[in-house]
Amino acid sequence: MSKVSIQPDSVKVSLPVAQQGGYRDLAVKVVTVGKLASGYRLNNVTASPLIVTVYSENIPLIESLPGYVETALLDLSGASNNIETKLSLNLPGGVTLIGDQTVSVQIEIVPIEGSLTVAFRPVDIIGLAAGLKAQLSPTTVDVILSGPLPVLDSLSPSDVNIQVDLTNLTIGTYQLTPKVTVTKQGVTVQSILPGTVEVVIAKEATPTP
Repeated sequence: MSKVSIQPDSVKVSLPVAQQGGYRDLAVKVVTVGKLASGYRLNNVTASPLIVTVYSENIPLIESLPGYVETALLDLSGASNNIETKLSLNLPGGVTLIGDQTVSVQIEIVPIEGSLTVAFRPVDIIGLAAGLKAQLSPTTVDVILSGPLPVLDSLSPSDVNIQVDLTNLTIGTYQLTPKVTVTKQGVTVQSILPGTVEVVIAKEATPTP
């Protein structure tokens, strides 16, 4: 049996690929209506897939379409949380969508950040040793806070507590930085006015019999 060989043993083949007439790729545009809940804003809107393929036997019609296709309206009225849903696409008559008939839409909603000044909050003393007394100057401070507007709007002065810790301190004069505690989560202390308070520690007077 004779051997058979082919020369050359490989060839390069180039096949041009072009989309058939009547088909077109369009970007997806998510359309929303309605006002978010007070204190919130839209942070991101995404669609999956980002591009869809449509078809029509009417080639002039398909060519007259803009470079995008809009989704059905998504109502965001009063929304304050992220939204994930599926939406249909608004296509003119005679145009069909190839593949899945809906797109997945993710809406990211975040609180608007703001600032708030809580004025004249009293400074509490903790850790003062027995037999001693302390005098503060000033006795109140202002606190500038930042955080989500809905949280700041619900904040009351009693949610902000200021303390100076005198643990292990003896008689003398000190400049101490107050510690601020906020009961609401998500709130950050930006500054304290003034930044320190003067504390004068003295021996407590002995009562006269």
